Amino acid sequence: MSEQTPVLAAAKATRPDALALNDLTVIGLMQAHDGPAALLRSPRGRIARVQVGAQAFGVTITGIGDDQVILTTRGGDTRAMRIAGS
Repeated sequence: MSEQTPVLAAAKATRPDALALNDLTVIGLMQAHDGPAALLRSPRGRIARVQVGAQAFGVTITGIGDDQVILTTRGGDTRAMRIAGS
């Protein structure tokens, strides 16, 4: 294997600007032993593992599906978010 292989692999495995760093972002969805969970990234770079009913970064998680997270803001607005880049 050449010394260039890791560099080429890293270049193909990453996408510049895939995350909106200035907004709440879904970075992962999973089926955990205690039910569906999601990983959220805050605009400040903090990561939270959440489940339905959890509160994080000023929102309440009201649903987690196969490809999206449903959340409700403190003001009562509800929105669906998909994994960044999908």
